[in-house]
Amino acid sequence: MTSTIAPGTRSSAVTHLQQQLAKLGHYKARIDGDYGPVTKKAVSAFEKQHQLKADGIADGKTRDALAKATAPGPVRQGMSGKQVKTLQNQLQRLGFYKAPVDGSFGPVTKAAVQAFERKHGWNPDGVAGARVQATLAKEVKALPKPNWKTVGPPPADYRIVSFRGVKVNVRTRVMIERAESYMKQMGISSKLSFSQGSYNTSVSASAGTHDGGGALDIRIGGYSGVTADNVVKALRMAGFAAWHRGVNDSFDPHIHAIAIGDARATQVAKNQVSEYRRGGDGLVGSAGDIHLTSRGHNIGRPVPNWAR
Repeated sequence: MTSTIAPGTRSSAVTHLQQQLAKLGHYKARIDGDYGPVTKKAVSAFEKQHQLKADGIADGKTRDALAKATAPGPVRQGMSGKQVKTLQNQLQRLGFYKAPVDGSFGPVTKAAVQAFERKHGWNPDGVAGARVQATLAKEVKALPKPNWKTVGPPPADYRIVSFRGVKVNVRTRVMIERAESYMKQMGISSKLSFSQGSYNTSVSASAGTHDGGGALDIRIGGYSGVTADNVVKALRMAGFAAWHRGVNDSFDPHIHAIAIGDARATQVAKNQVSEYRRGGDGLVGSAGDIHLTSRGHNIGRPVPNWAR
């Protein structure tokens, strides 16, 4: 039996009660966890609406009715939007969904829901009802928080998009956003700016590196040497083969990066990734990676597990 929450109580349970009432439009004051007159009035209004004893006391019957009234509706094939994205993200984190998170509930999402239902011995109807949603949320919450090493691979989404003035694919964009989150943890709050993106055949000096996917040149004007090298480190943590150019070579200062595992990368770009794995600089002549030395601030070659 669900316990009673009486007026005069101050607790996290009251906070949840206020959130439920606010969701239903009965409570419009500050959510503060204090069961005062305003909360009591909101409870009474809800009880009256649901033919319960309207005494403003959140007893077991009232709380059960609130839980039912605020339970998420079923998410099913044909739907789209934020609820579907949340569902896909949760299924992806638990290993059931391996397609792009696009907010569209199609056959692939349905198959993932069915696989999750089978795991729990439920009827695999492919509809994410309240039980499926609640169990998903509980299991995702219990997962260890992913870090740069254990985070899952970026989506294999090769749609070409415009991103800060250059062309990249969605996979590369996701990886850049991850790198920027790691930069932020290092105290670097700026967003990356690009002088050259992917699918660019107009720059002969790139020797074909940028003709396909996953290739980027990043501006570093205004960065100190240490900051630029830490940006390289963040990019490497996100799964890029990346180098600070203009330190031990003839290039103008910038960061050159290739997304590891990009299926649309040119052979030249793939060769650079192979050089990176061998501890090289990715340039003709195969010199050593400066970032494994004090010249590149010894940032090392961090590689996330998915890119190994």
